[in-house]
Amino acid sequence: MKKDTSPLRELILLSGSVFVLAAALVWVRALTVKATYQFVEKERHYRQMEQETQRLRVKWLKMTSPKKLEVLAEELGLEPPKMSQNLKLQSTEAKRENF
Repeated sequence: MKKDTSPLRELILLSGSVFVLAAALVWVRALTVKATYQFVEKERHYRQMEQETQRLRVKWLKMTSPKKLEVLAEELGLEPPKMSQNLKLQSTEAKRENF
């Protein structure tokens, strides 16, 4: 059997192989760049959410601080309960025992 390996045929096969490999390399590189952009965008969004969470935590702590609540109570005309206003609450089991 005689092999038909002409230089032109080898050049065409080599060129085709190089083209396929180059196209695969470009495709993989494009996927990598796209994934990188997506990662950076997600990371940016994550950082924004962290900042927003921190901002809301600080706001919550300021709103629920005892000093702020005292000032707000004074503005609303509230005052501490008097002794006559204190009620002793009993559980339902304690009420049953009294009967």
